Order: sequence, then structure tokens, then C-alpha cells
Amino acid sequence: MHFITILFLPLRNVLNSIMTKKIMYGTTSYTMDIPSVLIAIVNWNGKDDLLECLASIMKLNYPKDNCKILVIDNKSNDGSQAAVSLYYPEVSLIENERNLGYVRAVNQGIAYGMEREIDYIWVFNNDVAVEKDSLKRLIEVGQQDENIGVIAPVVYSYSNPETIDNIGYKINFWTGRLKKLKCGRDIFRNKGDEIAKVDSILGCSNLIKTSVFKKIGSFQTIYGVYFEETDFNVRAAQKGFRVVVVKEARVWHKNASTMNKFIFRRAYLLLRNLFLFELLNAKLMHLLVFIPYYFFIHIPYFLLRGGIYGLLVKLTERKRKEKQQNNF
Repeated sequence: MHFITILFLPLRNVLNSIMTKKIMYGTTSYTMDIPSVLIAIVNWNGKDDLLECLASIMKLNYPKDNCKILVIDNKSNDGSQAAVSLYYPEVSLIENERNLGYVRAVNQGIAYGMEREIDYIWVFNNDVAVEKDSLKRLIEVGQQDENIGVIAPVVYSYSNPETIDNIGYKINFWTGRLKKLKCGRDIFRNKGDEIAKVDSILGCSNLIKTSVFKKIGSFQTIYGVYFEETDFNVRAAQKGFRVVVVKEARVWHKNASTMNKFIFRRAYLLLRNLFLFELLNAKLMHLLVFIPYYFFIHIPYFLLRGGIYGLLVKLTERKRKEKQQNNF
């Protein structure tokens, strides 16, 4: 009996090496089945940002056979589709016949991944650049616990690469305010902290297990854009999934470069979707406080902020044009 065991031991080791792969993180390693990932990117007239985004994704230190990339284009007229086909022929491309809006487009990506039985779908904005080991680190955390459903990297500022821009939010249903968490004060207070549970995360780079979509569905199309990820995070948490941020995973975000062109529309969408989010997710006792707060605090604040920001953008643009004219 011992002789048979010794004889077949090398064969068993070979089979195990085929069934599992080893992922290395510098001096740290672990063994696991390599999950499949679909990176789903929605694009609308963001060719330059998209190409830069894809360039960073191509450098990811993750097995290529297990990582597929999909661009969902919302009827761009800036040559985005042709540029993707030319420079990145390996990237799959959905070309919509009209602009479906962000949520409907990203849901196309989710359906694409679900049909192909992908393990994780990484919902990715087109104005994001990623550090090469970030996906591996996110996957490592996701594989530790089946109840971890939504996983996000730390979001850094693109214009100030060493400055943390976002590590998640704490939701106050009484006021509808999303408190932006601070690194070292709210989470990651201790040196050894590697992951942190949060109420919601910024939607620019969310790695989501397909098991979450199977249980709660996709993003709700009623939002269009803004608060769709917050709503999704809350619904996931209600079904027992954890929403976490991973300290050692990093992306750099350009902060809504597409929507900066539509200042007042952005303020309107934020106001409308905040109200929808509360109606769909808050309890009655929360709404009794939230509704007056919304009309007397949120609406004046967003209108004032949108107006001032829009004026500053116009003044900056005017000065830029004047400077260009003076140079001729």
C-alpha cells in the first residue's frame, strides 16, 4: 500500500499543479484557482482617456487567458470605436446604435460576462489608470471570503498621483449625506490594516463577483448615472455581502472628465438621484428627517455649487482662449 502511494505521489503533484496556479506578490505568494475576470468599460466620446485606460490595463500582472476586456461604446462620434479596433484588436467591442446612458451600457457588460460564466466583473471608468498588481490584490481579497462581494482599490488623484482621492463612504440615511472617509482616521488606522469594510465605494473601479449579480440583479436603470453604485452597494450589503476597500490596490481617476462639460446637468442628476436613492433604500423614519433636509439644504447647496463651478469653468476657458489669441 505504501509502495502504491509513493508511486502515484508525483502524478498527484503534477495534477495539482495543473489544477492550481501560484500568484506571486513580491515576497508573498498563495495558491488558488485563477478566477476569470471581465473588465467592462463604458465609453462615450472619450477616445484619448479610453486609449490611456486600455494602455494601463494591458500592463496588468494577471494571466491574460483569465482576463478579458470589453468596451461598451455609447455611439461616440470621436473615432473611439475605430481607435480601439486599430490599437487593441484583442479587446471586445459593443457598438450601441444610440447613447443608452451609463447604467444601461454597463448592464450590457454585466450581461456579457454572466453569459460567459465569468467569475468577476470589473466595472471600470474610461478615465481611470490602474497599477499593474492591483487586480491580483483585489482577487486575493475576494477569494478569502465568499461573503466579500464588492471590492475596490484606493482611488488616487490623477493630477496629484500620491494624493488619495477616495477610499469609500459612510452613508447617513437621515440626511442623505455620504461622508467621504479619510485614510488613517476613519479606516486603515493601524499599520497592519489591509482591507476595510465600507458602506459604499466610488463607482469608477468596482470589482464585483458574479454571485452578487445573480442574487440582487444588475445596476438599477432608473438612476442613469450617479448613485447607481451606492444603491448597488446597499442592496448587496442587505443580502449579506461585504463591500470592502483594499489598501494595496491602486487606481488613478481623472474625476468625471466627460461630465465636467455639463455642470448644471450634473447638479440636477445628483439631486434627482439622491432623492431616488433615499426613497428606494431609506426607512420611513429616515425619510421624515431627510425630506425637509433635502429641500432646505441639498437643493440650495447643489444649485449654488453648480452655478459657482460653472462660472469658474467659463472664466478659465475664456482666459485660455484669450491667451491663445494673444500668442498669435
